Amino acid sequence: MKHSETIKKGIAELALLPGNPRTISKKDFARLVDSIKTNGFWPHRPLAVVERDGKLVVLAGNQRLKAAKKLKLESVPVIIYSELTREEEQELILRDNINNGDWDYNALQVDDFWQDVDFGYVGLEIPEAEEKTAKKSSVEEEEEKEMKSDADDNVPVDLFVDMLGDRIYDSDNEFDIPSLRLDGQPNNGLLLPFSGWGTDSRAKKGIQTYHFYVEDYRFNNIWKNPIAAMNGGCTEFVEPNLSLFDTTPVAYGLQQIYMKRWISRFWQECGAKVYADLNVARKFYRYNRLGIPEGYNAFATRGYADRLEYLKQEIQTAREISGLDKPNMIVYGGGEGVREVCLQHNVLYVEQFMANRGRIIKGQGDG
Repeated sequence: MKHSETIKKGIAELALLPGNPRTISKKDFARLVDSIKTNGFWPHRPLAVVERDGKLVVLAGNQRLKAAKKLKLESVPVIIYSELTREEEQELILRDNINNGDWDYNALQVDDFWQDVDFGYVGLEIPEAEEKTAKKSSVEEEEEKEMKSDADDNVPVDLFVDMLGDRIYDSDNEFDIPSLRLDGQPNNGLLLPFSGWGTDSRAKKGIQTYHFYVEDYRFNNIWKNPIAAMNGGCTEFVEPNLSLFDTTPVAYGLQQIYMKRWISRFWQECGAKVYADLNVARKFYRYNRLGIPEGYNAFATRGYADRLEYLKQEIQTAREISGLDKPNMIVYGGGEGVREVCLQHNVLYVEQFMANRGRIIKGQGDG
């Protein structure tokens, strides 16, 4: 058995394994897509491929390849195997999907190292959590209880009813997408601690700025009860980033943009400040500007190492809206290439999962 070093190959060069014996649920596939969207491909888990009839066929990593295609990535890391026997191919395919050993759930719950981990984020079900879920009559009922608890315990009832009731906010466009308030923008410089919604316990106090570059399923309760995100004392937010791809129908995309801008305007009405999210597929660049008034100067996006041209266009959008050459903009994650673009364009680069001042990397100037 021989194999290459880890190299990059274009998505178009790779073929799925015919008759792949491994399947994945829609929920787990959505988690996989969002994980790759947030973190990229883990360097220690390249796709294992073999050349067959002039094609590079994926033996291990077919679901990751499907996720990469959905995200429209241009290339992925692979290891090319050669001189494999039939038995070696079979073992490679099977071994990649077999977990040896069991989880020590007690260690995961007791050891301090794991205390801040959201196990659901990575798809690991803890037995205790499953027992609690079994007692719920429905997901909707649990969300309603959580929403009521948030309202009763942390917010005056009259404010909760008045602010969260059905509302139509003023709009600058034909689709009635709410307009953000110019007096609801964060100042230059990121207010810390900075965390992704749902990556810590939602009851955690002290988070000053929340971003939403996480899986879409985490947003369900935010739409039903946007004030819940403020209960821990958070005062600044990046708009919810509801995934929009080039394959997303425009009608559905407009609904997603309406939802995130309505939530953002609601937060502003409650006294919070909001960074306008620019992280959408190119198909939605024009629509995503609806509701962001001219002169607005607080923006955020998600960085991707293989989409630097997208990032440059988003920075240009921030310049056009703000009217400034150095807009107040946060770029979250993406690695060294993204950081270099941020330095060149004087915007603030923030490393992934950063929650303390020591892990911020600033652009030139005050960002």
